[in-house]
Amino acid sequence: MRIKIQVANEHLETLYKDVWELVYPQVANENKGVLYKVIHILLEAEKSTADDICTATGINKNAALNDDERIAGDQLLMEKPNTFDHYFKQNWLNQKMTKLNHPNNPDMQTVVWLVFIGSLLVGVFACIQYRNNRKQNLRGNARNRQPDSLPSPPPEPITAALCLVVPASVIIDLRDKRPNSFTDNSLEFSDLKTLIDNASYFLCTDVENAASKELVLEMATNEDIPTNSNREVYIRIDINQGQEMIDKESPYILKRNLPNYGQRIIQKYACLRNLSGLENFNRI
Repeated sequence: MRIKIQVANEHLETLYKDVWELVYPQVANENKGVLYKVIHILLEAEKSTADDICTATGINKNAALNDDERIAGDQLLMEKPNTFDHYFKQNWLNQKMTKLNHPNNPDMQTVVWLVFIGSLLVGVFACIQYRNNRKQNLRGNARNRQPDSLPSPPPEPITAALCLVVPASVIIDLRDKRPNSFTDNSLEFSDLKTLIDNASYFLCTDVENAASKELVLEMATNEDIPTNSNREVYIRIDINQGQEMIDKESPYILKRNLPNYGQRIIQKYACLRNLSGLENFNRI
């Protein structure tokens, strides 16, 4: 039995080392929300699962390093003693620390360790899937790369304008729950998904096109949104790095392509006098 456990641990060590090599460069200079970023990197195709893990463990996208380190310590206490994690931390990670140099991040050692803890939290299957996908992508890129050609620059991020028509009661409930969101004009990720779920009409396009579509809407911009009302409210949220959402015609795909990071700014919201001008919107 001891031999089997040792073999299993060796396989796990190799897996977590491989994942660490892939993920650490993406967060090496971060000093806020490291665990949150690591988990969402590893679960890049399963954002809702990543959100659930973070909610269940108290991981916050704006958490300081010492808060992440406290959560990491709590997770280790739940691990069985004498497993490979002690060796992993005391030996391999310490060896890595002697070779790494990031002068802009004095808390580098904490970041190094948090990447490993994030891997533990998502689990073995997710790590295997992430490692295999990354290696497959790297092999594919190598085959398709032309010799002596310069790499193509990444596409410029595009701000998406998400235009929704929702019941007044949804806006009132959201504003009562998070008044700061409407004061600061910045929405939480989960609140934006709630708005999408309750929309009767929607359109996701670029900022310029959204502004032109608004011109034909009849909005009561000087009226307060009434409580306990069935009035329809138009709300527009600008989402930076939202290029994957533009021109999508399904609420499910909108939510799936909603970026986890970046700003979600409320640009405008007001009651509609009628439904005129919504002909170019998608109706649910």
